[in-house]
Amino acid sequence: MDFIEENNLDINKILINTVSHEKLLQEHLQDKDYQRSYLETSLEEFAKDGNIDAFIRSLQYVIKARGHGAISSLAKELNMDRSNLSDILNGKVQPKLSTALKLLQGLGYKIQLKSA
Repeated sequence: MDFIEENNLDINKILINTVSHEKLLQEHLQDKDYQRSYLETSLEEFAKDGNIDAFIRSLQYVIKARGHGAISSLAKELNMDRSNLSDILNGKVQPKLSTALKLLQGLGYKIQLKSA
C-alpha cells in the first residue's frame, strides 16, 4: 500500500489543484524583469558549472514566454536559419558559446563582467 492509498487521498483532486513547474515558470516569465533575472541566474550557473544545455533551456523558456512567432522573429533579427535556431532550442544541436551569447543579445540583453 502506498502513501496515497494509506491516507485515502484522491490523486485526481490533487492533480486538479496542482500547477506544473513549467506552467508556473511560463506565467512568471511573462514579466520582463523576471525574464532578465531568470537569465542572469542561468548565466551565472552556466559560468560555474559549464552546463550549456541548462542555459539553452532557460533561453528556450524565455523565447516560449514571448509568444507565438518569437523563434521566427528572433531568427530573422539574428540572421539565423529558423530551423537551426529551433534545433538549438530543442536540444538537437549544441550551440557554440558565441551563438548562445548572440541569442541573449537578440533577446535584448547584453553581458557585463563584474569582478568577484
